[in-house]
Amino acid sequence: MAHPLAYATPWVGEGRRLLIRFQELCELRGELRLIALVDDQPLLLPPADSFVKRVEWDDDRPVAWRPHADDASPVRCRPDRRFGRPAIAGISTSAIVEHLDGGETESEVAEQFDLALENIRWAVAYETSRAAEHAA
Repeated sequence: MAHPLAYATPWVGEGRRLLIRFQELCELRGELRLIALVDDQPLLLPPADSFVKRVEWDDDRPVAWRPHADDASPVRCRPDRRFGRPAIAGISTSAIVEHLDGGETESEVAEQFDLALENIRWAVAYETSRAAEHAA
């Protein structure tokens, strides 16, 4: 198995103890930890909890991740599509925005990619928030 931690889900379910042991062995500072013990029960800390809530699972295996903070966002990163880059219905969000930057209207881009107008706007929202994060 090439990526055992991706399949063993060490941060979800019973396997959480594996990550706790690893954190202790590495002597990670509190702010870097993903899991804490509370009354001997493993608890995901906010950064890890946020990540896990954005993952889509299929038979306990991660198949997609929602990189956009908004729960309603259709933007997904899927390792088997678009090399894991953010996309909507298999269309790269950056490609959608490039077409808009090139002068096409939202309606033209939606028609060209067979997407709903709402999805074009989600792609723009995601790429805009991503650019703002990198500029900060």
